[in-house]
Amino acid sequence: MTLFSANELRLAYGHQTLLDGVTVAISAGEKVGLVGRNGCGKTSLLKILANENQADSGETSARRGLRIGYLPQEFELDP
Repeated sequence: MTLFSANELRLAYGHQTLLDGVTVAISAGEKVGLVGRNGCGKTSLLKILANENQADSGETSARRGLRIGYLPQEFELDP
């Protein structure tokens, strides 16, 4: 059973393309890891999956009632 899918995601900041045609499907019970060099779009992809950012183009689909959470790369602490 597919929980989340993304098809042909594209994202660029200025002239730098981070995501170009990314397609992924995550099924129930799967464990997923993202590996890549700094600045290649890992965090941007996670923010799109968590609906905190939008891709320039492409489609995402999540199973009804699915909750997606993540820990941000940088935290803001209250003193």
